[in-house]
Amino acid sequence: MMAAVGPERSSLIYRMKSLLDAGIELPGSTDSPVSSGNPLHSIHDMVNRRTASGQVLAPAERLTVAEAVRAYTHGSSYAVSEENNKGTLSTGKLADFVVLSDDLFAIAPEAIGGVDVGATVIGGETVFDAEALK
Repeated sequence: MMAAVGPERSSLIYRMKSLLDAGIELPGSTDSPVSSGNPLHSIHDMVNRRTASGQVLAPAERLTVAEAVRAYTHGSSYAVSEENNKGTLSTGKLADFVVLSDDLFAIAPEAIGGVDVGATVIGGETVFDAEALK
């Protein structure tokens, strides 16, 4: 992407922090199948802002871990007008959540992309469990 737009416009690529600062609710998403559909990879990229070759991409547009996780939870629910039913763990909402191998808020930001999903619960029903809930 950086090669396509050139260095003079690279700071305008994926301006997530600018959108948040403007008061826009940011939904998490991927460019799958062009890139990985794994949300943890996208959260990693939102926080670290590095290209596949390791080059920093517009560091002023980096999100905090909390901002990136919110984009993938509340923000995505808000984008499809379902924030009253899901997107946060609250009484009366669907019990949609994942169990991760590591705490995204406690590990080094560079390690986020390597975190594994140990279990997935949708609507209160376990749909994937790699022994994480036992």
